[in-house]
Amino acid sequence: MPKLFSSSNKKFLKQVEKPEKDLNKFICDNWKDLFSNYIFIASEFPLKGNVRSLGNNGRIDILGYNPETKKFIIFELKKDYDKNITDQSADYRDYIQDNFSDVYLHSTQKYEIVLPKFTEINQDKVEIILIAKRFSLTQLERVKKVKDNNITLIKYFWFEDDLIFIDYINNDPDDIKIETTNTKKINEIKNIITQDPEMYEIEQFFGKYTASKEVFFLLFKYIKTTGNVELDFKQTKIAVKTANTTFSIIRKGGQGTRKSVLQVNTNIDICSLSDKIQIDDRIRGEGQKMKGSLGLERYEVFFRDREEIQIFWDFIKTKL
Repeated sequence: MPKLFSSSNKKFLKQVEKPEKDLNKFICDNWKDLFSNYIFIASEFPLKGNVRSLGNNGRIDILGYNPETKKFIIFELKKDYDKNITDQSADYRDYIQDNFSDVYLHSTQKYEIVLPKFTEINQDKVEIILIAKRFSLTQLERVKKVKDNNITLIKYFWFEDDLIFIDYINNDPDDIKIETTNTKKINEIKNIITQDPEMYEIEQFFGKYTASKEVFFLLFKYIKTTGNVELDFKQTKIAVKTANTTFSIIRKGGQGTRKSVLQVNTNIDICSLSDKIQIDDRIRGEGQKMKGSLGLERYEVFFRDREEIQIFWDFIKTKL
């Protein structure tokens, strides 16, 4: 069973029972943080006509829209485990597909939601997100067999102090985003390598330090725009020489207190950036000798991602 420890209270927080309407309200109130990629249409979206096998009318807990896939999204919420959750959401999905024009008009006119043109929305497919405390093995297996991966399961646990633990069983948007981003970066790197044989030596130097390599490639691409660049490969660093200055490049594993993936030593005074990126001056006081370090340059800069490289480059590019 999931446990949540509060460092401020010095205790494990207790799970609390909340009614389904509170879960609905919490999601609606925090929509932009929980489901920022989706457009919120309405809570308790009404459906009229032959909706459920056991009744005529129904209400979708939350109806949304996915701009990327151009599909409506059904959110079905349950306080705990419910064996009928998949069947109920399937009924709502079928209703939307059979009454698409009514749902579209209701969304755009009654709720005044700005959506693409009627003909631009996918009318054949509807996405489903099921949120509950538990799902059965049968439900899990059923979702795996669904084509197009249109059903997402999310488990939640509500703790005291109004803290909620969210666990994506499948289709975690962060995983999808990371996979897409990494694929794009890898392709960029492959393109650079095929265009410049020098990149092979860089690949060999960084080896398994993938994040370090990706950040360096961005910096190296920028430095090359200034003119001729020479690289000297050592066991522990790459010496980069341009017409006006030098850099020492040290790979990092993203661990330790700094969490840096790349260290770049430079003689350019960048101390004014210390509030944005991590910088060490190897000379601690006036008249002091440089403390020991890889490379000959005075300032050590520690980068955690590509964004910090961009900040660094925007500052130094006029000095090269």
